[in-house]
Amino acid sequence: MVLSHATIREVAERANVSISTVSRILNGKSGHRASTVESVRRIASEIDREEAQSAASLQAPESIGIVMAAFSNFLNTSYNSTLISAILEALTVEGFTTQFITRCYSQMNAVFFRNVVRSYRLKGLLIPEFDISYAVSRELASFGIPVVSIGNRNGAEMRCNICVDDFSAGCDAATYLWSLGHRSFGFIGMSQLDIGQRQRLTGFRETIRELGGRPEDIWIREFRHIGDSTTLAALELSRMPERPTALFSTNSLMTQKLISDLHRLGIDTPEDISIISFEENGELEFLNTPVTVIAQPTRQMGKAAVNALVRLLHGYPVEARHRLDYALVIRESTRSCKPHNLNTEEKK
Repeated sequence: MVLSHATIREVAERANVSISTVSRILNGKSGHRASTVESVRRIASEIDREEAQSAASLQAPESIGIVMAAFSNFLNTSYNSTLISAILEALTVEGFTTQFITRCYSQMNAVFFRNVVRSYRLKGLLIPEFDISYAVSRELASFGIPVVSIGNRNGAEMRCNICVDDFSAGCDAATYLWSLGHRSFGFIGMSQLDIGQRQRLTGFRETIRELGGRPEDIWIREFRHIGDSTTLAALELSRMPERPTALFSTNSLMTQKLISDLHRLGIDTPEDISIISFEENGELEFLNTPVTVIAQPTRQMGKAAVNALVRLLHGYPVEARHRLDYALVIRESTRSCKPHNLNTEEKK
């Protein structure tokens, strides 16, 4: 075995054997335990690989890294595609070289981030949907480069987080539907493993309680993946003897799917059920029935994240948490609840 970058001394020190032992093993000499031979060869390969990566990083230009958890068709979601395009546009205007790095959730640990920063010679790091990486927020803060997280809340050690107030957005959705006379509610969204989704539902439920409703009666269905079908949820709604009169959805793609499935079952919006949804980039405005939305300023979030990173790179202070305003945009998918849908006490 020929060493490309490692030295025999480095291999010997890490393997805790003598230099002569390493030399004999690498030269194919016999007389050593199989476990020792395997250990020496493995360590030699590891050191070679590490040194090769380090040498390559010295030749690479300094870049800004965008690190994002990947799943099937993750760039086909309105939120991700809108956010990433806004970030790339803003970084290009600033003259930065960009490294867009994706990994599955399970691989996004401290070792992964450390290797990414070193291998790509990153000057700064942007991390959309930071809830995946809370466990390594302390390590990220120790890397010596600016790190800006986008969406949800950030770890206590993080320098800067760009977000909207998801809890308040859920509160406002509930308040608006209640003002229309609705008292029976449904909710669909992505898994509450996503902190933003959990905060929206929590705000919605707590506001229903404060207004005098029964949050424990809210019909709730959650989905693990953006590609999941809403057909079963629509069927369940269609078979309920007293289904909700209003529905809050925290994902625009799931909203589109559910409206389509309900329509095929003869349930139309807003005649049979009012729907309010989160929206990222106007994708619900041009449906046959335009959907009332809590509009999240996704493009502005991407640009604000780049602006914050640039300020940090130049040594200027930034807010630890920068919240952007969302907007309630009323369209045709919501209307006042019909009198027969109100409960008996309210009709009196």
